Amino acid sequence: MNRGKGVNKIDTILFDVGWPIIDETEAHWAWNQHLRKRISEIRNKGVSEVVVSMYESQAVECYAPSMFSYVIWHLVHPDKEAFYMLRSEFDNFDFFQYYSIQPDAAEVLSRLHGTFKLGLAANQPQRALDYLDSNGILKYFDSARVSDEIGYSKPDVRMFLRVLENLGSRPEQSVMVGDRQDNDIVPAKQIGMTAIRLLVGPHRDQKVRYPKENPDYTINKLPDILILPFVSEKLK
Repeated sequence: MNRGKGVNKIDTILFDVGWPIIDETEAHWAWNQHLRKRISEIRNKGVSEVVVSMYESQAVECYAPSMFSYVIWHLVHPDKEAFYMLRSEFDNFDFFQYYSIQPDAAEVLSRLHGTFKLGLAANQPQRALDYLDSNGILKYFDSARVSDEIGYSKPDVRMFLRVLENLGSRPEQSVMVGDRQDNDIVPAKQIGMTAIRLLVGPHRDQKVRYPKENPDYTINKLPDILILPFVSEKLK
């Protein structure tokens, strides 16, 4: 865990949902299996996991807004019809049946709840809120709105500002916890938030482009947030 700058008067913590709270490992695998099968049907030629993984790494490296769209396009290029068909299948794929809550999420959130104002800053459909609620997670959040309802998606800083406004919080007294350098860390720092990067999921190897975009803290697992100075001091 890398120690960031000293932080005082933090009273609000925002969380991304996919990977920090919801484990998307099985869903990611299931979609890739579906995609490989469909590519084989469309092009009469199979595609290996190695090739899919290669395009995923490229998408992460170049800060592609959607890793999945990037992979689909590079597998079917220049066939636009096939791209839009597969992208539609992605949009309608039932990822939720493969999701699970990260093992330590409930414990971490329960310890933070009541001491900090907690909010979601996530590019998710409304269904994600139902999923979090049915798994006993939503109750810990003082602001539980996602991109579908807010009308903005990360990395648009207006999404963060809207969530903070709803919480009655100021950026300089708030923290963003996310797994993506491009969607979470960079926009949070642009508006003066403290940024915590959680190294999990396919974006864990995403590189920092400029020194000013370095996260203030880097953690390897969610419970590590509890031992950061500005958290541990308040939880004493």
